[in-house]
Amino acid sequence: MIQVREQIDHHTTVLALTGQFDHHTTVGIKALILGAKEQGCQHVILDFSGISGINSFGLGELFLWHHQMKRQNLHISIVNPSFHIQEALDLAHISDLVPIFASQAEAVKHHEASSS
Repeated sequence: MIQVREQIDHHTTVLALTGQFDHHTTVGIKALILGAKEQGCQHVILDFSGISGINSFGLGELFLWHHQMKRQNLHISIVNPSFHIQEALDLAHISDLVPIFASQAEAVKHHEASSS
């Protein structure tokens, strides 16, 4: 099970996640991302500070979401993953596709600079 806390600020939605990121939990998160897009959001930040584990299915979902949302002009960023989650993202080359930042402020600043 995963807990999600949603925070909306202008054109950015932050999803603070706590728990395991796997096939049981990603369906609800995808629905929140799509809902954010429908509300005019341009940037979704996935706060991984509370993610305790990620499996290959979760990594695959991140890959798919990146490509699906990119076509819809919605950007996804990841912030604050733990060391072992960061390693998994790097090994799966997710970090080559989805920008990873140390903080939400850094992710917002990068998105605003690249959107201008």
